[in-house]
Amino acid sequence: MRSPRVALILSALFPGLGQFYNRHWFKGLGFFIGSGMISGIVSESVSVEDLASGSVSGAGQALIFLLALLGMAVWSMVDAYRSAKNAPPA
Repeated sequence: MRSPRVALILSALFPGLGQFYNRHWFKGLGFFIGSGMISGIVSESVSVEDLASGSVSGAGQALIFLLALLGMAVWSMVDAYRSAKNAPPA
């Protein structure tokens, strides 16, 4: 039986790791790729100079994408915990 706490912690480190731990390969890959894509969009669309200068448009874009990344991380954590908790005994 997989530990729900370990699955939760792994998903907190990076979305998808808890699903890999639970041996849900495709869900893990989906969270992993989705988080990577959102992180890439944030790094490409918003420059550090814009954020440092207080550019409202850059900060607004960054906030939206960072909230999406946070939402994906929380979703991954909850899914990993529930999947480990509801898994049939081995």
